Amino acid sequence: MAAREKFLVTGSAGCIGAWAMFLLDQEGTEVVGFDLSTDHRRLRLLTDQQGSMTFRQGDITDTESVLGIVATEGITHIIHLAALQIPFCQADPVGGAQVNVVGTINVLEAARRSSVAGLTYASSVAVYGPPHLYPDGVGDDSPLAPSTLYGAYKQANERSARVYAADYGVSSVCLRPCSVYGVGRDQGLTSAPTQAMVAAAAGTPYHIPFRGASTFQHAGEVARLFIAAARAEVEGAHVYNLGGPSVRIAEVVSLISEEAPGSEITYGGEPLPVPDHYDGSGLDGLLGGVEYLSMDEGVRSSVSRFRDLLADGLVAPPA
Repeated sequence: MAAREKFLVTGSAGCIGAWAMFLLDQEGTEVVGFDLSTDHRRLRLLTDQQGSMTFRQGDITDTESVLGIVATEGITHIIHLAALQIPFCQADPVGGAQVNVVGTINVLEAARRSSVAGLTYASSVAVYGPPHLYPDGVGDDSPLAPSTLYGAYKQANERSARVYAADYGVSSVCLRPCSVYGVGRDQGLTSAPTQAMVAAAAGTPYHIPFRGASTFQHAGEVARLFIAAARAEVEGAHVYNLGGPSVRIAEVVSLISEEAPGSEITYGGEPLPVPDHYDGSGLDGLLGGVEYLSMDEGVRSSVSRFRDLLADGLVAPPA
């Protein structure tokens, strides 16, 4: 760990970004949030105290802005989370590429030109293809076959990081989350289980528009893993899947019903177009073991927190 740490979190207004800001501030680490949005509503779901957090509005596609924030703030560690998710990339492919691909190049370039000690960035299991391509399971080095522009952009970023490591000596750790849930997860393809938890807490019906199974990771633990990965002392470009419980949507609905008896949560449709289980042993090795929250505890704590947030008027039932 560096003697003096100052983190930059790009995409700090997003779900995982807000959690990363909150957790770093809780441990007393200086942290700067960088985002085009000035809406900190997700962070307000976690804390009403700004603490030592600072925020800089900026565009991740603007090279000079990204280079400038890293240099002028004296950043030692970067957690790069700024991105547009699947629906937004599908609706605006050019804008998606500018944010997801050019934005990542800007971060890699900022790391190259500075004395950053640690860099981690978000990829996704969307880099993989449909489940039938992986009869023997999915490891960190399993073949990539993205079926969405979002996944293709993430694959490009992983390759770019490898080239930056080979050509310029920029080391990095890439993490591939799967179905992230919990407080602050309110958009994206796999946000539906979280929205179902909000609805159950509010006593309103909700339909999850897919079935099958997925690997679930709580937003808080994902943020904690990004922080740990940024602090890992590595050489070269490394890419890791996140592990976690593989749970069928039917079981998620059942767990929500146990926590909110009488809730009207349904599900149906096609399964998610990616595998439902991932080998997280590579990241376990890097970080010396990773423990993931069980799904029953994750649902219990999330529904309980959403009840409080609903009572305080900080969240609303999904439309």
